[in-house]
Formats: sequence, structure tokens, C-alpha cells
Amino acid sequence: MSGPGLNLPRSDPRFPALRLVRAPAFLLLCVGALNLIMCIILLGLAGLTMAGVLTAERLTALKEFSPSSFLLPAAAAIICGVLSIWGALSALNLRGYGLVIVGAITASFCLSPTVCVGIPATCWMLFILSNPEVKKAFTA
Repeated sequence: MSGPGLNLPRSDPRFPALRLVRAPAFLLLCVGALNLIMCIILLGLAGLTMAGVLTAERLTALKEFSPSSFLLPAAAAIICGVLSIWGALSALNLRGYGLVIVGAITASFCLSPTVCVGIPATCWMLFILSNPEVKKAFTA
């Protein structure tokens, strides 16, 4: 198999588990990256608002928000995005079973529009991780 993560021969006993984990892990990787992109957008909007480039009159959607209200969601998006990416990379390497679970769960937090993909990815990954063959591959 090619792609990120382990490249195991078909004769390796962990190959079936890696084959099961690869697709939801890649989806989690995408969700984490999109969360980080949304964070950059939030921080950019906060910076433009603080600089006075964007005012409430120019952008009516920002009328109710202060620049400081962007910082907490952006910090949470950074943490969740990094944990999702880290968990996905751990899944692709079949290491850190607990970290993969945490990464999957953080992909489902409502921090950005990626939650529409994050919740199904979380459910899929947790379903795959509950397979005894997959658990065994993580401990090997």
C-alpha cells in the first residue's frame, strides 16, 4: 500500500487492521487540517477587526462580535485540529491507541463547519477501533 503511514507487506499480520484504519484515519487527517485552516481564518478576521480594516458597518456578520470573541474558538480549533491530525497519524502508524481515540473525538467538536464531516469520521473511526483485530494490531 502506498500513502502516509506504514507500508506493510500483505504477509504482515497487521495488514488487515491497517487496511481497515487507513480510510477513516485519512478522513480524520483532512478534518484536522480543515480545522486548522478555519482557525487561521478566524485569527485573520480577528486581526483585521482589531486593525480597524473590518468594521461592523462593512461586515454586518461581525456586528455582534468583539475581536476577543475570536480568540477562544481559535485556540480551541488549534488544539482540536492538532489532536485530530496527531491521532490520525498515530492511526496510520498503528501506534497510540488512546491517542487515536482522543483524536477521533476532537474531530467531532463543533468548532467549524468541518463538524459535518467530523462526526461521521469519529463514528467510523471508533467503530473500526472497537474491532479486536485492530486493537491487537495497535499493541503489537
